[in-house]
This record gives sequence, C-alpha cells and structure tokens, in this order.
Amino acid sequence: MAKTVADIVVDSLQKAGAKRIYGIPGDTINHFTDAVSKSDLRWITVRHEEVGAFAAGGEAYMTGELAVCAGTCGPGSLHFVNGIHESHRNGAPVLLIASDVARTESGFNFPQEVDQKKIYEQHSHFCEYISHPSQARRIMTKAAQAALTKRGVAVVIVNGDMFTEKDEDAMDWEVYRPQPVCRPNDMEMAELAALVDGAGKVSVYAGIGARDARDKWRSWPRWSTARARCRFMPASARAMRGMRSSPFARR
Repeated sequence: MAKTVADIVVDSLQKAGAKRIYGIPGDTINHFTDAVSKSDLRWITVRHEEVGAFAAGGEAYMTGELAVCAGTCGPGSLHFVNGIHESHRNGAPVLLIASDVARTESGFNFPQEVDQKKIYEQHSHFCEYISHPSQARRIMTKAAQAALTKRGVAVVIVNGDMFTEKDEDAMDWEVYRPQPVCRPNDMEMAELAALVDGAGKVSVYAGIGARDARDKWRSWPRWSTARARCRFMPASARAMRGMRSSPFARR
C-alpha cells in the first residue's frame, strides 16, 4: 500500500531513534504534523523557532541521540539558523526538516520562497531536498545517519506539497551507526606515558574528545601525581548557564 511522504518521513525518524520534534505547526508542514500526531513521536510547540533549535540541540547533546526540529516555509525555517549553527558547532546530532513553498509556486518570486539549501549547507553535514517521493526514506535515512555518525546537523528540505505525494516505499533503508575506536598507536602511548612518569608535576586538561572516558579521567589522580581537570560542556553552554544566573536574567 502506498504511503504519503509525510508518513515515510515520520516512520524514518522513529526508526532512527528520534523521540521529540520541536517547532511551530502550520502552513507548509500541516500534513507532516498530522502524520506526527498519529505516531509515537512527541511534538513540542515552542514560541519561536530559534528556541526549538536550541532545545533540540540541548537534547541531542545531552543524550547523544537524534533530536528533530521542523519549520514552515520562509521565515519559519529561517528562524532556526542560530540554534542550528550552535548545534552543529557543538557536535549535537540534530535533524532539521525545513519546508519550502509548494513546487507550483517555486521560481515565481513567491514572498516566502527561500533557498534553504544555500543557508543551511554552511553548517551541516548533510543538506538535501526530497525531490521525488521515492527518495523520501533514503534521504531521511542518510540525513539521520550523517547527524548521528558525524556528530552534527543534517537538514532535509521538503516542499509543502511533497508531503502529500505517495510512494510504495518498497526499499527499506536503515541507519547504520558504527562504533570505531580511535586512540594513539602503541609507540605514541609509550612516549606519553614516559613523559608523565618522568615529569615532576603534571596537569591534564581533558576536553570534549574524552567525554566517553569520564570515569577514567576522574580516577586518574588516585593512582598518579597528575592533576586532571575535565570539561565536557561546550563553551557556549557554559556561557548560557552564566547568563541565566546573572542578575539581569533573574529580573
């Protein structure tokens, strides 16, 4: 049985592990939000799209799983740009569904027509249109995989009328998430160990690259004279936390 592009998009998001979608419904994503309402995905309405992008980025950064935001054509999708840029810089796996005007209105200088690809390909690992119904699942899967494996933003652009198109959806595509192990080679490790053992005082500053070894870094001072300091939160998040605690924010 043929499925609408909206249903395929929603199903692809669920199979990729998404739980929530942040955005403002209406206009060119009405068919998409209708499909969301019939699924297990939770739609979270925000007051402004920028807030939705930051919320999705925060969820994705803290969980390491895919978070989604979606917006209408024109300024609706444009308003995500600040949060999307921040999420990409922080390595948060966020997928943005940026809708555009109906294809019958493209090319006629329609007031809300915007070339979303030129805007979002600057800060994303993947940015493509769904140009034909048969592409829907493959494009969505590629986007989710790019966001999850490359750690950053993926953008899928969908014209409003494309959501109503149908396809047999016969080919199954699934997100593959490899778990590579990266470390210095044995010779480099030996040199590093010798430097630590031979130094009188050692201080180690561990950044975001060591986030999966948090417990090991914290236990290091117990069996070494080295002083270790770990900081896994991006600078932007620390700055935002400071802003919230300021007297201006409290007012």
